[in-house]
Amino acid sequence: MGASSSLPKMKDYTYEVPGSEDAAAGLGAIHRHPQFKEDPFSYRHVYEDGKTLYELFQRGLRISENQPCMGFRPIDKTSGKAGAYVWLTYKECWAKAQAIGSAMRNMDLAPATAEDGLGSDSNGADETKAEDGSGMRLVGVFSKNRYEWVIVEQACNAYSGVVVPLYDTLGEDAVTYVLNQTGLRTVFCSSAESPKLLVAKKDHATELAAFTTIVQFEDVTDAQRTEYADAGLTLRSFTELLDNGRANPVPVEPPTVDDVATFCYTSGTTGNPKGAMLTHGNIVADTAAAVRAGVVLDASDRHLSYLPLAHMFERLVQAAVWQAGAATGFYQGSPQLLTKDLAELRPTLFPSVPRLFNKIYDKISAATSHGLKGSLFKKGFNAKKYWLERGHLEYGFWDRLVFNKVATKLGLDRCKIMLTGSAPISAHVMDFLRIVFSCRVLEGYGQTESAAAATVTPLNDQATAGHVGLPLSCNDVRLVNVAEMGYLITDKQHGSGDAAIACRGRGEICFRGPNVFKGYFKNAKKTAEAVDSEGWLHSGDIGIWLPQGYLKIVDRKKNIFKLSQGEYIAAEKIENVILSSQFIAQAFVYGDSMQSCLVAILVPDEEFVTAWKKGQAAFADLPFADICDSKAFNKLVFDDVTKVCVAKKLHSFERPKAIHLEPELWSVDNEVLTPTFKLKRNFAKQKYQSTIDALYGSLGAKALVAGKAGLKQGQH
Repeated sequence: MGASSSLPKMKDYTYEVPGSEDAAAGLGAIHRHPQFKEDPFSYRHVYEDGKTLYELFQRGLRISENQPCMGFRPIDKTSGKAGAYVWLTYKECWAKAQAIGSAMRNMDLAPATAEDGLGSDSNGADETKAEDGSGMRLVGVFSKNRYEWVIVEQACNAYSGVVVPLYDTLGEDAVTYVLNQTGLRTVFCSSAESPKLLVAKKDHATELAAFTTIVQFEDVTDAQRTEYADAGLTLRSFTELLDNGRANPVPVEPPTVDDVATFCYTSGTTGNPKGAMLTHGNIVADTAAAVRAGVVLDASDRHLSYLPLAHMFERLVQAAVWQAGAATGFYQGSPQLLTKDLAELRPTLFPSVPRLFNKIYDKISAATSHGLKGSLFKKGFNAKKYWLERGHLEYGFWDRLVFNKVATKLGLDRCKIMLTGSAPISAHVMDFLRIVFSCRVLEGYGQTESAAAATVTPLNDQATAGHVGLPLSCNDVRLVNVAEMGYLITDKQHGSGDAAIACRGRGEICFRGPNVFKGYFKNAKKTAEAVDSEGWLHSGDIGIWLPQGYLKIVDRKKNIFKLSQGEYIAAEKIENVILSSQFIAQAFVYGDSMQSCLVAILVPDEEFVTAWKKGQAAFADLPFADICDSKAFNKLVFDDVTKVCVAKKLHSFERPKAIHLEPELWSVDNEVLTPTFKLKRNFAKQKYQSTIDALYGSLGAKALVAGKAGLKQGQH
C-alpha cells in the first residue's frame, strides 16, 4: 500500500444516470462513481478467485501461506504486562479453522435451521417463504476481539456456517433476546462472557431450551463443567474442539455468493436489536469497491483490530486484509491500553471512529499548545496546511523536525491510510490528521444494512473535508424528497445567510446494489420499512449533493419528533451543534409532542474544564463533579451552548431551554452508548427521566406555552 506526496485534484462529478430523476415522484437522479458507470451488479467482485469470504481467505493463504496472519500479545501472569506480538501464519490459522469447522460438524454444534429466517416476523405474522426454504447453520460468538473469534468465523465460512456475533457488552436482556430469536445451540465465548451466558440460561431456561453448548476459548475445569451441566449447558474448551477436528477431519463445504455469511445485530438504540442478514456477496461487493476506490493492500500491511468484530466496519476491513495476504494484530482487550498496542504493532492501516480520532486531536493539541514546541508545531502545521490545500501530504523539513516524532510516539509512523466511519467527523480533525501523520485520511459512510459502506472520500483528494465522498462502485445512491422536513431534490441551496451553501438537491439518502442486505432475521415488517419494492435501502439520513458531486450528510430523518406546537425536531442535528461548544463532550437532547420546548443532558469535557478552571477563581479548587453541580457553571455552559446554537442558525425552538450537567462520561460500559458509540436514546430517557421531569418542572408553565417564539435566552 503506497502513498505519493503529490495528490492530483478531483475533477469529475459523480455520474448521473440519464433519465433517472423523477421530480414528480420526489425521486432524485441516480448517482454512480464517475469511473464505474455501469449497473452496480456489474461490480460484485474484483478478483475472480475471491467471490465469497471463504475464497478471500484462501486467496490470502495462497499469497502468504507461511507469513503472518493473526497476532496477539501474550500477557505475563506475574507482571500482567503484554509482550511482543506473537504471530500465527496463514497456514496455521487455516489448519485451526478446518479443525474447528470439522468439530462443529462432528459434534452437531450448528444444525441447520428449519427456515431461512425470512418466513415470519417475530410477532408471528406470515410472510412469503424463500423459494428454496434452505436452513442456515447458526453459530454464536460472544467475546472481545481476539484471534480465536476470527478462527471461528473462518470455520463458518469454510463449512457454510453463519456467524451470529453478540457484543461483549450486551446486557442479559439483549443476550437472551438474540439467543431466543435465533435458537442458537452453540456459542463460542471467552471466560469473561461464559458466566453471562450461564445466568441467561438459568433465568430463561424455557425460552432458551435450544441453547445447550458453550465453547470457551480458555481451558475449562471439571468444577466448571459440573456447574454448567446443572443449568443444562455443556461447557467445552476451544482446545477440545481443535483436538476433535484434527483427529476427525471433515471436507470443507464452501458457501455460495448468495448464502448468508453473518447476522449483524443492530445496536438497539430504540428497542430490541434487529438481526441484519448479510450474504457473502454483500460483504465482498464492498471489499471489491474499496479496491476500485484505490484502497489496495498487500502482504506487508498490518492492521490493529480493536473496533468491535460484532460490527460490520471491522469485519469489512478484515475481509480486505485477508484477501491481500496482509496481517491483523489484536489489541489486548482494553481501550486504555490501545496506545501501547499501537506503539507495538505500528499499523500501516488504521480504521477508527471519530471518538478516538478526536481524542488523538485533543491529546496532541494539548501537548503542543505552548512553549518552543508549540511554536514549532504551529508554524509547521500552517506550512503543511498551505501545501495540503494544493495537493501535497508531505513536507520534508517540517515532517522531520516535528510531525514524524509525533507519529512515532503514537505508533502511527508507518500509517499510510486512516479510515473513519460510524459517525460524522469534523473537517478540522480530518485536516489535522492528514497534516500530522502525512497520510491519506478517508471518511466512509454507510450502514450495517449496506455491509458497512456505501460512499467514501476519494483517495486522490485530501484537500477537502466535510463530506463523505462519492458512491462506491457497488451501489447506486439517490436522494428522495422529505417534504415534511423541507428537503427537496430540486433544492439549490442548503442553509441560509452566511451559513448557506450551494447544492444540487437535498433529501433522504437511499442505496441500491449488491451490498444491500438480505433482510432482518424473522422481522419482515422492519425489512419492508428499510427496503422498498424497487430494492432501495432507505438510510434515514438527510444528504445534499455538493456542487463538485460529493455527498454531504446534513440531518437525520430518524429520531425526529414533533413538539406540541407542531415543529419538527431532529435531535441528532442539534446535538452535533451543541458539541461544537468547547465545554461539551457529549449531548442528549430531549423533547416530545407533549412539550413545547427542548431540554438537554450534557456531559462536560473534563480535560477542557480542568485546564479552563485554573484561570477561574470560583472554580479553581473544585473537583470536576462539584463544578458540574454548580449553578453558576450550569448558567455559564447554558449561555455558551445557546451562543453556538444561535451561531449555527438554529431556530429558537431548536435550542434547549434547560440543561443538566452529568459528570460521568457516557460509555459502552455504563450502557448509555452502543458498542458503536451511538447514544441509546430509550435507555438515556429512562436513566434521566426524573432529571428530565425536573428540568421541565423548573421551566414551569412556560415549558408548555413557549411555542415557536421559545423562551428568552438564559432561562434555565
